[in-house]
Amino acid sequence: MEGELRINARGLSVPGPRLMVESALERGLPLVVRVVVSTDEGARDVSGYLTGRGASVEIDQVGAEFHVIAQFARG
Repeated sequence: MEGELRINARGLSVPGPRLMVESALERGLPLVVRVVVSTDEGARDVSGYLTGRGASVEIDQVGAEFHVIAQFARG
């Protein structure tokens, strides 16, 4: 899988957003993953998982939502 994978995990409590990401990554590894979550706790959980998979991760707060943006290196 190439390009950007976008996951809408708004309204889900932990571990729901992470489980959505895990399931999506079973189908292939994109260059970028963007996950939108409703809570800081969800953003930190997803961030920790993606960092553990080797991605560089940034969390942006946009209004009341959190956008977790992860980039995987190709090499």
